Amino acid sequence: MPLTTEYTTFTRDVFGRFVCNTYDEALVTIDPNARTAAGLPARGDLRAFDFIIIGGGTFGAALAEHLWFRSTNRSERILIIEGGPFVLPEHVQNVPVLGLNAGSPRKDHLPQNEVWGLAWNSSDPVGFPGLAYCVGGRSVFWGGWSPRLLDSEVPNTRWPQAVLDDLTPTNLPDGRKGYFRQSSDQIGVTQTNDFIFGDLQRAMRKQLLDGLNAGQVTEAMDLATLPDHPAVQYGNTLATVDDLAKLLGIDPLPAPPPSIQALRNEAKLEAPLAVQGQAGHAGFFPFNKFSAVPLLIKATRESSNKSGGDDVNKRLMAVARCHVIQLNTVVDAGGQRVSEIVTERGRLPVSPDAKVIIALGTIESTRLALSSFGSDGRIGRNLLAHLRSNVDIRVPRAALSTLPATAKALEAAALFVKGQHQFKKPDGTADGVGHFHFQITASGLSASGTDSEAELFKKIPDIDTFDAHKNATDTDVVITVRGIGEMEPKQDSDFGNSVTLDLDSQQNDEFQTRRAFVNLQPSARDMELWNAMDKASDEVAKIFAGGQKIDVIKNGQVIATNVDASQLSTILPFKPSDASGPGRRDGLGTTHHEAGTMRMGDDPNKSVTDADCRFHRVSNAYVVGPALFPTIGSPNPMLTGIALVRRLGDHLMPEPPLPTPEPGFTYLFDGSAAQLANWQMAGGGSFAPFGRTIIAQQDGGGIGLFFYKPQQFENFILRLDFLLPHPRGNNNDNSGVFVRFCDPRLPDPAPNPVDPPNNAAFVAVHTGFEIQIDEEARGDTRFGEPDGSFFSRTGAIYKIKTLGTGPGQQDYKNTQNLAAERWHSYEIEINNQDYIVRLNGQEATRFTRAASDTVRGNPPSVDPKSGFIGLQTHTGNVAFANVRIKT
Repeated sequence: MPLTTEYTTFTRDVFGRFVCNTYDEALVTIDPNARTAAGLPARGDLRAFDFIIIGGGTFGAALAEHLWFRSTNRSERILIIEGGPFVLPEHVQNVPVLGLNAGSPRKDHLPQNEVWGLAWNSSDPVGFPGLAYCVGGRSVFWGGWSPRLLDSEVPNTRWPQAVLDDLTPTNLPDGRKGYFRQSSDQIGVTQTNDFIFGDLQRAMRKQLLDGLNAGQVTEAMDLATLPDHPAVQYGNTLATVDDLAKLLGIDPLPAPPPSIQALRNEAKLEAPLAVQGQAGHAGFFPFNKFSAVPLLIKATRESSNKSGGDDVNKRLMAVARCHVIQLNTVVDAGGQRVSEIVTERGRLPVSPDAKVIIALGTIESTRLALSSFGSDGRIGRNLLAHLRSNVDIRVPRAALSTLPATAKALEAAALFVKGQHQFKKPDGTADGVGHFHFQITASGLSASGTDSEAELFKKIPDIDTFDAHKNATDTDVVITVRGIGEMEPKQDSDFGNSVTLDLDSQQNDEFQTRRAFVNLQPSARDMELWNAMDKASDEVAKIFAGGQKIDVIKNGQVIATNVDASQLSTILPFKPSDASGPGRRDGLGTTHHEAGTMRMGDDPNKSVTDADCRFHRVSNAYVVGPALFPTIGSPNPMLTGIALVRRLGDHLMPEPPLPTPEPGFTYLFDGSAAQLANWQMAGGGSFAPFGRTIIAQQDGGGIGLFFYKPQQFENFILRLDFLLPHPRGNNNDNSGVFVRFCDPRLPDPAPNPVDPPNNAAFVAVHTGFEIQIDEEARGDTRFGEPDGSFFSRTGAIYKIKTLGTGPGQQDYKNTQNLAAERWHSYEIEINNQDYIVRLNGQEATRFTRAASDTVRGNPPSVDPKSGFIGLQTHTGNVAFANVRIKT
């Protein structure tokens, strides 16, 4: 691959080249043998990737971006491996129509419409159009509807309670927003639909509200029981009547004004669409519909800029056109873990501390898990999809009773209705509920118009036709009522709804590995819910008909004219569209919302992954995407999937523990700028603040010391938390906590000629004691010390080389192997000449200072210049937090 952009016949590959890397470019940053084979000079600073994300589609790209910005001032390296190329920089509906939408399933598995391929076989020849093989995946194709899962759609009998506790609250205990709100903010649902407004929207919303309040949709959920529209629910202040009127475009308010509850209920009918901006004219779709590609572009470009053009220092790399074939595993002290990733380009080693995140589509993620980890009777079960039906009608404008006669431009409308069906046992008692919802779109068109969704989602008006569009006189309104219902979750014993490996070796893929085989059949309860949803959709259509005759549309063609709305079930029967005649139901799997096959749960016998999205049986493998969902609900999985991505990113790079009251302890650093000002740097490097942490930075200037300057300490208990992004391997994290050293601002009272005379950090080395942080126990090369010595390991008093309990000896007993990306705690207790170090609550070493050592570790009562406390910069990027002391 050339180091510059490439030309095709028509274009220059600026986006692809500047966002993506090749497999070889990534490999030579971690493998010295690959560098030699490529003719590149040897380097001693090669470092493995800490996070390897398989799949650069919707959720893989979003996770990479989240990890990148959480790792600010840290050292983690992130790799994305995507099977397809870079195709689009943003949502396909934000650019001129390119004909890239999914085609129908094909037996030959060849890509359709440039990017779509079918990676599996299925028992259903109608459903499952396949995967979008491109960076961004399905996020560049989706429709944007993002309702939130209701509490009843995520029962704690199936979802881990810890996950629900994080998803639903407005604010988490540490002050961050709950993950549903974070997701709503990120994808744009929290914003009002500024491009959906005007006479048509208000008239349709009012007519629908009146019909629902009158009970005309028998299984519609009571609006008062539903969550508020995100713009209301997540507002920083309680919404007033005026706020709600503005949101709804009601100006002026009628007299007397509606109650605040009535306006809140009306706002719940607004479509929850993932668009982050305001259009210039009603119905003109803005050019910033959410997709994951812009997130990835921003993160990879920032990574490139910070690397200075050096790929070895590039902390985020996205490798395109590299299909992952297999994950090889080994068994070590921690159990089964991924040790190698087999790709079409070669084999990629996985370091012991690395995390591998599978972020492919549900079916392809399941295939990879089955072929890599084997079947345990749970992987692949509980396959879920959505039940989907469509009703398209055309009504005269007279059908909308509150539409002003003066209205000229009926551009677009988008509304949302939630429904719930009560199942019953044979004896008539309740037997659970099933959920569905309606996505209602409408466009004011001429009498010959037939496609409201195209008007809403695909048509980007040319600037030259703006005024003409604005002044058009509409005569009819085309309305689409799209129903989406949930399939019920299945038991592991239900082999009829599952993803397995295809037993037919003749169906192996182009990499000679077994394809997945998809089995999906609706149950009797699924069919009952589907019938209830279709009945309700006809009731919604009847509300909009307003007693007028309507036309019925199917596949863009008018199939019935001037008919009563009560005839809809006859014209569009409750069945699939097939050769036997018109129907309204889409095939299972055509929504691309497959879910459930690697569901999360607390019980390893009933789930595949745990509450942190990690496989129960594989210590370093994780999943993102709707494959995690134990239940599917009726909403598009985007909002929940992004919420779980953000939650996983926070767990993979966790915040430090929250400060808790500890009697007698005073904080020296709690994350605040005021306390940070009490610390001063000496020597090389620096400490960078990030959130509630400070992170060690190196700049090539030798070791550095960050010391607390306002006070010196005699006897004390010092507590702090620290995190190691990269505890093992090349350039691993190496730091320490210095105690009882002299003031680095004064001349060194005990200089050592082997140390740099102009580095004030060595004052702490010469006059204090260091409690070491180094999982590799690196030896001092100046003195020929080997790696692995106990006195160089985490928890030890550094360079106290004699084991024992006597003066000048340390009784070192630490056996912990510290995990990467986890917060660990130190407690350092000093009483006169006795030192005790506790690591994660366990005693790591005990040391008594020798009386003959008159230079190091003097308390300030003996040496008024001594008694300082500090943190070291050496190698890596150790993070510190919650530094507090008791005297």
